[in-house]
Amino acid sequence: MTDMTKGPPLRQIVGFALPLTAASLFQQVYLLVDGIVVGRYVGVEGLAAVGASGPLFYLLNAMFIGLGTAFTIRLAHLRGAGQDRQRRDVVVSLGLVTVGWTVGCVLLVTVLAEPVLALMGITGELAEQCARFIQVLSLGFPGIFGSAAVSAYLRGLGNSRAAMWVQAAGNLLNIGLALFLVGGLGFGIAGAALATAVASSAAAVIGIVASARIYPLPPGRPAREAVRGELVDATRLGLPLATQHIILAVGIMVLVWIIEPYGEVVMAAFTVVARVEAFSAILFLSFSGAVTTFAAQNLGAGHHERARHALLRTLGLTFALTLVFSAVVLLARDPIAALFTDDPTTRRVTGEYLTIIFPFLPLYTLMVVLHGYLNGARRTTAPLICTIVAFVMVQIPFAYLFSRPFGIHAIMWAVVASWTVGLAYSTFCLRQVLRSPANPAPGNLSTAVEVPSSP
Repeated sequence: MTDMTKGPPLRQIVGFALPLTAASLFQQVYLLVDGIVVGRYVGVEGLAAVGASGPLFYLLNAMFIGLGTAFTIRLAHLRGAGQDRQRRDVVVSLGLVTVGWTVGCVLLVTVLAEPVLALMGITGELAEQCARFIQVLSLGFPGIFGSAAVSAYLRGLGNSRAAMWVQAAGNLLNIGLALFLVGGLGFGIAGAALATAVASSAAAVIGIVASARIYPLPPGRPAREAVRGELVDATRLGLPLATQHIILAVGIMVLVWIIEPYGEVVMAAFTVVARVEAFSAILFLSFSGAVTTFAAQNLGAGHHERARHALLRTLGLTFALTLVFSAVVLLARDPIAALFTDDPTTRRVTGEYLTIIFPFLPLYTLMVVLHGYLNGARRTTAPLICTIVAFVMVQIPFAYLFSRPFGIHAIMWAVVASWTVGLAYSTFCLRQVLRSPANPAPGNLSTAVEVPSSP
């Protein structure tokens, strides 16, 4: 287990963030390849179907990631406080949450996939393709949520390198299967979903076996009351994070409803941009995750000034990196669009979207790093409120109201407005936390819930 309470803070954060970045890079490379394969072999209709069904899958997956982050924070606090014996109870409660969530999501997708798509305005052949994609993908829910649980466990123990290798194995297998099933056998978007299901299941098995060998559990049987207490604490800490992702997912569904009248070509363009935007955020979300673990360990050990100093250094580094990255994407926007499709309208809309939002990417970067610190300080309701303010109260109304007179460009500028408001609110929350440095004891997380994941 990595002890982040000693040594150079920025070096430790960078050392923790780089494996997370590599893991996310493998994932986003898979998503980009998957999008390219679907766009090339299935066509614009396939890209539109994957993009339209994305919010429903995001709702299920991101909510679990929110809950998993609570376990990451809990494990990091125990690590910082030197309380390893309680790890067994945390692992049992994490396993119970994973199994329960998997079963519930399979049932939900089976019953509600088509009605939810209808509410989003997705009908006809597009709706049938979306439903087929989600239902095949549900076969891999045990692996998808299982590998996410393993990642949360390893990150909480400070071992982002092991989490990277587990995710990399799944993503590389996913790429190969997508090329084989979609490009080789012509299975369409069902083949893309099946590739994800099989690869995620393999990654989960690899992760569970590796974790058991690297970190054998402390001896003894888990105490029922202790496990119940961990479940309650994780739920209270993770509920704001999960709620944040619920709001994001529902909001994205609303955005799909706003975009849908512009047709499949524009929907496909927004699918491409979403993939590029997610790829661009890899490094900075990894830094956010590293700051969460670093802050949790150091605040758990009582090193408040060390945690604050590391945050300031990380903000400066990520801001500089974002400027460089934004410039590269803007210069390469036309070739990027051409990777996904030959359709000229789709390529044009993709280029326009990138031109509008990427000069403002530093706003997003700073915001997610601040969210990382707030989560590590167990103020998990701050990112939730930020999502409500910036995404629900700014981006969605902006996109809906101004898209009528100004068209799709208004939907693009709504992203910039959301990032601006989100950063302002996150800065305000950070100042409030820094003025009140006292934190509850690591063993009593249920009293600490005061303050994607970005709006």
